[in-house]
Amino acid sequence: MVRAALGRDSVGRRDASCAALLASALAVGCNGAGVHQPGGVGGESGGESGGAGTDAGIIFMRYDGPPPSFDGSIDAPPRVVGGAPLGDAACAAQTQKAEKVPLDMYVMLDSSGSMDELTASGQSKWDAIVAALTTFLRDPSSAGLGVGLQYFPLTKPGVPDTCMATADCGASGPCNMIRACLKAGTACATNADCKRGDTCELVGGCTLVNSLCQPVGGFCGLLGGDCAPLDGYCDGRDICASASYAAPAVEVAPLPGAAAGLVASLMAHMPDGLTPTSGALTGAIAHAQALSKANNGHRVVVLLATDGLPSECAPFDVPGVTAIAAGGLAGAPSISTFVVGVFAPEEQAQAQPALDAIAAAGGTKQSFIINVGQDVEQAFLAALNSVRTAALSCQFKVPAAGAGQKLDYYSVNVQYTSGAGQAVTIGNVHDKAACDARQGGWYYDVDPATGTPQTISMCDTSCAALRGDAAGRVDVLVGCKTETIIP
Repeated sequence: MVRAALGRDSVGRRDASCAALLASALAVGCNGAGVHQPGGVGGESGGESGGAGTDAGIIFMRYDGPPPSFDGSIDAPPRVVGGAPLGDAACAAQTQKAEKVPLDMYVMLDSSGSMDELTASGQSKWDAIVAALTTFLRDPSSAGLGVGLQYFPLTKPGVPDTCMATADCGASGPCNMIRACLKAGTACATNADCKRGDTCELVGGCTLVNSLCQPVGGFCGLLGGDCAPLDGYCDGRDICASASYAAPAVEVAPLPGAAAGLVASLMAHMPDGLTPTSGALTGAIAHAQALSKANNGHRVVVLLATDGLPSECAPFDVPGVTAIAAGGLAGAPSISTFVVGVFAPEEQAQAQPALDAIAAAGGTKQSFIINVGQDVEQAFLAALNSVRTAALSCQFKVPAAGAGQKLDYYSVNVQYTSGAGQAVTIGNVHDKAACDARQGGWYYDVDPATGTPQTISMCDTSCAALRGDAAGRVDVLVGCKTETIIP
């Protein structure tokens, strides 16, 4: 049975204009959180500036039974709910300040050989990133955050760092050495990759200057010295198996206690190898899911930090890695993937769309791209702070029932009070898929009809309003029938 009521404003007074609109099955003058607000602060649906007099509306419905089962058939006009009071006059809700879900972050850090390249400040990319991570881990603002760490690539024991012939690699060959067409200078594997009359030859390095050369054994000139062969790399040296990356170098544990072990690991590690992104990300998501199941009520995310696109281990194309991130987001439990990339200016045009695609598939919209011409240390630290804020801000614990009581999940409401003191009720939707870019809302991690919810999550539209108001607060009200958004 749906109960009808006249529209009321955000302090419970009757609002004749909203009531008149209800008669015509329309609701306007309501803010982005779904609450009628004449001249108040709007949500995203009213424009991000939150100007007065927005015309985007949300219709709230009131049910005597579970809200998720609404089938669109109603026998009375919809009910518009103000910020307070909730439900019937006889309803007496108990208010609890919403407690944010604990956040754990599994950092999968690229430590490939290219991390030794220098930035504009003269630091290597690796040193800048380690310094930024150290500051972040020791920052009092990170206290309570769980952080764990693993690197990629991991390498097989007993395989040499370099090779000059396949025999040097044993079972981890062949020895991969740089080759190029002698005349054209383009990369090749055999003579067939070069134009007629050209040959595929090893690329060397001049002994007296930092320059590539061909043919190996030749002469770079008086100032360049000889053209000496470059070391090769055993193709099977880097580990592709995701299980290796699911085992952390430092297990996730809360800061500040975990900071010392994490910093010690970073200081002891050195860049080396190529970029097996697919195995690393698959393992990171698997470990994050295991942690989420073991630490019930925690949110676990993956942070993928890299300075290169996938270069080995199938799938090594961007669509394949994107599918891995999408699988993590769709999994149970769902794992979000944040992505930070550090690139030279000439690499950024190719790298940014690729990393943006991985981040979007992982549920975090877009990557953080840092140019080596910037202050990489400060830019990387800013990205870490942004990830911490984004991951923490919009997921809360379901309140505990009183002693000897059982919580009625259909009598829970979420109230947002702005920094200016204006309280509004955010309506419930069935799940994340039911969120609407205009209407917002909140949802349980588990349908109460099929399981026991542990968390309350805000839809993106409602979350944006919360993030934009540092002085605002979220309360969970227990005891009044859940107010539900109907698109």
